[in-house]
Parts: sequence; C-alpha cells; structure tokens
Amino acid sequence: MSKASPAITNFNSGEFSPLLEGRIDFERYANGCVLVENWIPTVQGPAIRRAGTRYVAPVKTAANKVHLHPFEYSADTAYVIEFGDQYIRFYTNNGQLVSGGSPVEVATPYTQANLFNADGTCRLRFAQSGDFLYITHPLYQPRVLKRTSSTTFTLDLFEAKGGPFIGTNPDETVTVYGSAETGNITVTASSAIFQSGHVGSLFYIESKNADTIPAWEVNKVIAATGVRRRSDSKYYEAMTTGTGGTVKPVHSSGERYDGDPGILWAFRDAGFGWVKITGYTSATQVSATVLSRLPSGCVGSGNASTRWSHGAWSSVDGWPSSVAFFRERLCFGRNQRVWMSVSAEFSDFSGQNDAGEVTTDMAVSIEVASGEVNDIQWLHPDKQLIAGTAGGEFAVGELSNGDPIGPDNVQAVLQSRFGVRAMQPVSSGSSSLLVMRAGLKLREFTFDSVDSALKAQDVTTISEHITAGGVIDMDYASDPNSVVWCVRSDGLLLGFTWNNEEQVKGWHRHQLGGNGKVESVAVIPRPDGTGDQTWMSVLRTINGSTKRYIEYLENPISYTGDQKDSFYVDSGLTYSGVAATTITGLSHLEGATVDVLADGATHPQVVVTSGAIELQVSATKVQVGLPCPAKLKTVRIEAGGSDGTSQGKTKRMHKVAFRLLMSGTIKVGPNANNTQLVEFRVPGDAMTVAPPLFTGDKLVAWPSGYETEAQIYVMVDQPTPCTLVAIYPQVVTQDSR
Repeated sequence: MSKASPAITNFNSGEFSPLLEGRIDFERYANGCVLVENWIPTVQGPAIRRAGTRYVAPVKTAANKVHLHPFEYSADTAYVIEFGDQYIRFYTNNGQLVSGGSPVEVATPYTQANLFNADGTCRLRFAQSGDFLYITHPLYQPRVLKRTSSTTFTLDLFEAKGGPFIGTNPDETVTVYGSAETGNITVTASSAIFQSGHVGSLFYIESKNADTIPAWEVNKVIAATGVRRRSDSKYYEAMTTGTGGTVKPVHSSGERYDGDPGILWAFRDAGFGWVKITGYTSATQVSATVLSRLPSGCVGSGNASTRWSHGAWSSVDGWPSSVAFFRERLCFGRNQRVWMSVSAEFSDFSGQNDAGEVTTDMAVSIEVASGEVNDIQWLHPDKQLIAGTAGGEFAVGELSNGDPIGPDNVQAVLQSRFGVRAMQPVSSGSSSLLVMRAGLKLREFTFDSVDSALKAQDVTTISEHITAGGVIDMDYASDPNSVVWCVRSDGLLLGFTWNNEEQVKGWHRHQLGGNGKVESVAVIPRPDGTGDQTWMSVLRTINGSTKRYIEYLENPISYTGDQKDSFYVDSGLTYSGVAATTITGLSHLEGATVDVLADGATHPQVVVTSGAIELQVSATKVQVGLPCPAKLKTVRIEAGGSDGTSQGKTKRMHKVAFRLLMSGTIKVGPNANNTQLVEFRVPGDAMTVAPPLFTGDKLVAWPSGYETEAQIYVMVDQPTPCTLVAIYPQVVTQDSR
C-alpha cells in the first residue's frame, strides 16, 4: 500500500479524447480532463466557469437561420451584422441598432436558399477597410457595405474598372465594334458571343488597326483641328492649328501643348477601351456605357475588330467567391484564379496602362493550380496571401523577395495538401487556424520565414472527438481568455483556448441553457473596453415554439466585482431598480424554468408566466435566465504505486482539497451521480444576505470508497461564479490489483 498526494495544478490541456485515457506517459496528461463543459481553461491554468449569455433580440424571422459577422471600424466603434433572407440588421453597444423605434435594416440580394452551403457553412466572404466591408458570394456581383454614419449603412455594387478581362482574341474569327466612342452605345458582334448574364460585366475592345493613324512628328504643320496623331502608344486629337513643337505628347489625360507655342493636344485613347454592358438585346448585340473611351479604330461596322474580350466576372462566367486585402491590394478569388487590384487603388484592376505597358503597381492575375481542379474556398492575408482550396493550401507572393509583388513578380506555391473547408481562418499573432475539409480537424499554420513555407500542426489530435459532426463557423476572442469560439454542426458551442507564447492549447464544450443550439458566432470589442465580446445566434424551443435569438457572452465576474453582478444564466436579463418581487420583461422565456440570482443570493428556480416571475423576497438587482450548469471531470489520477503505476489498481481518495477563487456554490464527488455540496457559509455570515464569494482551500472528506478509476467530478449548478485553481487529492493505492 502506498500513499500519495498528487497535485492537479492546471486544466488548460482541456478535454481529452477517450483515446488518451491510458496515456499517463503523455506530458500533458495531468492537465487534461475527460469532460470540460461550460468551463473555460485559462492560459494561466485555472478553469473559470463561463459567464452566461445575455438576450438581446429575436432574429427577423424565427424560421430562418442567420449568419453573424463583425464590422469593426475601431476598438470604440464596432457592430455585429445579422445576415438573413435578403436583409442585414445590426447590433452595437450591447443592443440592436434601431432608428425611430425599428431595427435598422439594409436590403441584400442574398436569399435564404443561397446563404449557406449544404454542410452549414456560410457562402459569404468578407474583407474590411475602415467604413467599407467588401462582400462576395459566388452567385452575385460583389457588394460593398458602407457605414455612412453611426446609425446608417448602404449596400452598393462593387464596380471594378479597367478589368479584369478573360484574355484578348478568344476567337479571331469574330469581330466586334461599338456605335460610338463615348456615352451610351451599342456593341455589335459578328457571331453569338453575348448572353443575358453578361449584363453588369465589363467588355474590352481594341482598335482594328492602330497604325492607320499617323505618328506625331516634331515641328509638323497641323492645318485643322480634330486631326489625330499617335504618340507613345497613345492617341491624341489636335485642339488648335499651326506648327507643332518639339515636346512629344505622353500625357494620359486632359490637354497639353507640344511646345511653345506648339499645338494643344487632347488625350483621346490608348488604342483600347472598355465598356460596361447595361442591356441584352440578342446574342450578337448589347447596350453598354463607355467607361474608358473607345478608339475610333473600333467604332462603326467598317472598323469591326477581332481584338476584344469579356470581363472575367459576370453571371455567365461567375463572380468572385472570396476576398481579402493583401499588400495594399484588394484581392478576389474564384475557381483557381486570384486577382489583385492596382496597388492602393482597390477598384482598379487594370492590367496595363494607357501606353500598353505593364508596371509593378498594376493589377495581378494568377492561377493557383496543382493538377487537381479545386476551387478557392477563401483568401487569407499572412506573410503571403494564403489561398485555401479543398485539395490544398497555396501561398501567393513575390517570386523575387527583393522586389514588390506585381504582374511580373508573383507566384503561387503549393504549401500542403490537407484541403480546407469553406470557412475563413482566424489568426493570433503569427499563426492562423484553419478548418480542414471535413470540418473535423483544425490545423495551426505558421509561416516559417527561414524556409519560406507554411508549417502545419493538427490542434485536434488530443481532442479529436470534440469536433464530431464538423465545425461550421468560428471567430477568435483574444481578450480576456484567448479563446477560439467554434460552432459545431449540431449546435454545440466549442471553445479552444489558444496561446502559443505559453504553448497552451485546450478544447472545451459549452452547452447553452435550455439546450440552445448555436448557429453562428462573431466577436467584436466590448463597448466598455474590458476585452472582446462574443455574440451568437441561438436556436431555441420556447414554450413549444421555434425561436432564434441574438445573444452575447458576458464576462466572468472580476476580482473586484460585486457579486450582485454575477451573471451565470443563459438568454438572461437583469433587473436593477427599487426593491421588487415581480420581475417582468421575460416574454422571450415564456414557460421556461429559470435560475435566479437576487442581490447576489441564489433563489429557488421559478417558471416564467405571462412574461414575469415572482420572487420569494424582494431584491434590487436580479439576474434571470436559463440554467447552464458547469461540469468538469478529471482524467484517472496517477498517484503512483510502490511497484510503478497506480493505474488499474484499487485505490481510495480519503480527502480532496479544492483551491478556489471568487467562488459561490460548488458540488464535488467521484461522478455525476455521487456529489456533495461544499458549504461556504460560516456561522458569522448574516442569514439575510448572500455569503461572500469564497477564496481559499476547501478540504472535503471524499464520499467514495475503494475504486480503480479515482476521478474527480466538479459541478456548479447554481447561478454563481466559480474559479477552480487546483485540486489536491490524498490517495491510498493498493500494491496489488
């Protein structure tokens, strides 16, 4: 027989897979648990009971799933956006954004049927710059959500200029010409090249034969205005007459003299131009608006040109499905191609300038291909631009590191062949977290500057069971506890405590009260500056009816907090005012049995009736919401034996000391069916008020007898805080099995 007092000093390895229950040799074994539900393992080690979720508002249509996305203008100005069936709504400052008593709403083209993929992931992708949020969807022209004031937003089409185009001369047997150089025109083709889906897209036309216009010459007499000349691969029109000068025209806009006095030359075109198709007449004719002046050499049937190209984006060929900012460029992705805008000009996708030259700052178009045909699922900025596909992950960056990225200095290099799900990654420091194709594994990608390559680590290896069914949404809250919040396909909320500086990676599960199912999650800064705020859309069954609510996660009580402010109920609300026994305004929980904390003291559960509850005693501050008990169970304790391990041997825990911080009520025992309440009230505490939150050690005589498992179960089923700092069991192990 051997005696031991092992120390469980932290819990931040999180919930272990059942496959690790025998791995006592694993260096993180002592820090793991077989169950971590509604606890947050912290970077420092203790497990903190998660706070409750505060009810904000119902979604617009209870029958429809919504997607939440953050809109963060600054740390002081942030919104959560609700994307539903052809609408957007907004949340900020702990509430719904309203105007004139009604929710602020913006119409969108995104129908309910097209918002989500079959696996539950959202089809929208986002990239934000200041007040502008760029939005893509594979079936719709990109949009820009613009914040025009603190309470007003508009959703506009994203209008690209200068491209991108598919490529000149797709069919040299087909000719195209415009009816005029400028304005609203008709474009006519010799064969069927147009479809109704081309409306809204760009179309490019070059001059039939640019060399028919004479070149500009030094000291040349110009006898009439309107005469055209070619100079520096651009085309100019004489605005005055006389003898020209010696200064060659090279300008690409406006008017300039070619000498003193010389001739005044107006820039007309660069031998090419483009239009936006505005109407479909037939397969050979469309109406269009000229965006870049067409050269005279492609205007009129006598100048029909074989040099033309469709825009790369349209309802025929598809719209961009992903978007990101990288190196001061707006980047779009679709299929296996990435397009980057002109540097610092987010709407300009010109692939050449007015002189037909290609320079470093111009737009970029590159294909990411590896033999398999896998569409780009997302773009993610890192040291290089990461393009995730179902077949692998590519890094798009400079071919030569000494020069800036540009059309002639870009490459797409396959980094790994894991394959990703259609979900935007999240980042912390120099690492990014990616969800793999099946949604069951998450990998941490870190860019290795020495090898100029991405390194990947599976962060679900020791908790592979916890993502069963697949992850469909996630966002990262860096403060206060550095947690990646993930939504599982069955509605379970998962947390992943993630801190590379301290090498902390631990999974935990969060079952919302009332069996609420989380469908989407988004993180923004808290309006009071106390960290990040996690918002979620929650599917609930209330009084037999389907409801969908917007709720956000409250902060755990602080070291200096008033225990009356303890908020450990889900879909909850707070009453604060004169002493009262009737608490109203709870119609969103009609018919539900709720937990109550009245002036910091626990109160028997009550049922919401007609939107109200009745208290047994009056209180000035009341927290009301659905019960959300926290449950934690350790792995089998390894206490050691005189001849080696204690595993599989009969043992008994006589006493267990629990080190607690700012804790209310707690139940402990060997399992969920055998627990006892730990008493914190002492004889000196007044019976008319709640006992103060406890900090210190509680030594508990252990209720179990001899066993082989030796596990410790901790539960908090009252609406009070609890921080489990450490556990110190006293164990006696039999030497023989």
